[in-house]
Amino acid sequence: MKKFIHTSIVILAAMASLVSCSDDKENITPSGNYSPIRGGFPQGDSEYDSLINEIKNEYGVYLLYKDITEEDLNRDWVSAGTGDIYVAGYENERDDWSWNLPEAHLPFYVDYFYSYIFPNISKEFAHSTFPVKIYMIHNLRTEPRDYGEESGEDVGGGTATDPFKPIKLGTFDNWAISFKDEAINGGDSEYIIRQQRCMFMVQLLYNSIDKGEIDSPDEFWSGFDFSESKKMNHVDPSKANYKYKLGFVDMINDNFGTGVQKQVWVPPYANETSCYYWEKNKYKNYNLFTTYIKNAMWLTPEEFEARYPSGKYPMIKEKYDIVVKHMLDVYGINLVGIARGKEMAD
Repeated sequence: MKKFIHTSIVILAAMASLVSCSDDKENITPSGNYSPIRGGFPQGDSEYDSLINEIKNEYGVYLLYKDITEEDLNRDWVSAGTGDIYVAGYENERDDWSWNLPEAHLPFYVDYFYSYIFPNISKEFAHSTFPVKIYMIHNLRTEPRDYGEESGEDVGGGTATDPFKPIKLGTFDNWAISFKDEAINGGDSEYIIRQQRCMFMVQLLYNSIDKGEIDSPDEFWSGFDFSESKKMNHVDPSKANYKYKLGFVDMINDNFGTGVQKQVWVPPYANETSCYYWEKNKYKNYNLFTTYIKNAMWLTPEEFEARYPSGKYPMIKEKYDIVVKHMLDVYGINLVGIARGKEMAD
């Protein structure tokens, strides 16, 4: 995997001419029952298109960044005339059929997948769980179908005052991802990348859990007293039934602080009404196992130790180690690598 990540950019640049697409290239239909890719693949001839082609060859995912239409973004079953539609580009480009990613933004998007996402998953996980196509969209957002005032509906992190959508999870063969210009141009880009890689990955994991492709090990559940969890203390660490002492970590929002809810952590008081989620057979995407997964992908091991000191809360450390090892050994998903970002775990 590290060989894949550290491939010489010089070699890639030299290879670019071999994988570039020409104007007369025919449409490509990915394997399976999927819509074709117009104009061939990859869509350009830069070194970043070479990386895109590597990703396709290795993981079977087509990263697309131009010639994307409104029809591509809205291939969902919705009633005519109802619901928000996805659009892209700047507001004055509403009727432009093609919202190509600005050339200067391509390195940022390709690096997001090449350095933060694919190094931390197995090829098998990508082939079974990823969509065939991922659209890298400039200023992805929603508008109501009557093109009037902005909708108040929240999908993927947007708000009534900010219809920007960082991620669109399609129901067909494609997803879409978008970063705000301020992140690409500097700003707090590392933190935003951290949020979006966690939000992206947790939705992929939920999809796999829903399909029965990912399950928790029995050893993870041993030792938890879910009857006691209904009475546990959320405030006073000196209490015998303090939540950390019982092995219960804090809950994290699925959007990791993007969109309407600007906080990563679910407030402590919410745990009092949400703790019934934690048992394995209650809600498979919102149980204690997935809560540990989200903690492990958001916090580096050092940050996890600082939040849940192993000397005080040995059960939490034990369960963290089980989750991290299980996800890596069984499914090839490196939660520590997701947390560290470019600071890859050994």
